[in-house]
Amino acid sequence: MVGVGDYFAQLSTYLGDYSLLYILFFFTAVIVVYAVFVYYFYKFLAKKNIIDLNLKQYSKTENPLAIKFFAFIFYILEYIIILPILTFFWFGVLSFFLLVLVKNLELSTILIIAAALIASVRVTAYISEALSKDLAKMLPLTLLALALTSPDFFSIELFFERIMQLPSLIVNLPYYLLFIVAVEFIMRGGSLIRRLFKFQKQVEIEESVSSVKSV
Repeated sequence: MVGVGDYFAQLSTYLGDYSLLYILFFFTAVIVVYAVFVYYFYKFLAKKNIIDLNLKQYSKTENPLAIKFFAFIFYILEYIIILPILTFFWFGVLSFFLLVLVKNLELSTILIIAAALIASVRVTAYISEALSKDLAKMLPLTLLALALTSPDFFSIELFFERIMQLPSLIVNLPYYLLFIVAVEFIMRGGSLIRRLFKFQKQVEIEESVSSVKSV
């Protein structure tokens, strides 16, 4: 299978001394593009509140029932429609880069790793955003380092071979998406319950303080 090293060797026969500049440009472009992807990947996914649209601001009514209704509609819009779309986008982009950089794994395994990484980043975002950022950067940057320091890290033949395998795996894509979204809802539900308990405890403390002052 022909790799990058073979292409560069063939290129040097045509461009001579200029082939060095081409190789430098190629590796610089690869590192920059991938680094930009990793930056936006962890900046976006590592936040606890992944969506900051604040759609509630567009509800102008002061009716309590209407406010609850619009809050429910906006919640559905943000976390049932928009979140899965954004998640699927980052899952697709991450899978593409893993598909390019990783040679020794099956395509199905690459998709599982991509889904597991996104789900793990979302779980840790509710524990510690700093931890989530580190996790979101660690694996992609490690893969880049391993790929660039290994001979023939990219093969056009293998790339297109995997592309041809994608249609057979499309049936599994909804499961990856549903798993990630389900994890998000579980963590958000747990966070909501924790806030309710915290609020209830704060109310009890305030009532206790008020009763002591009234004595």
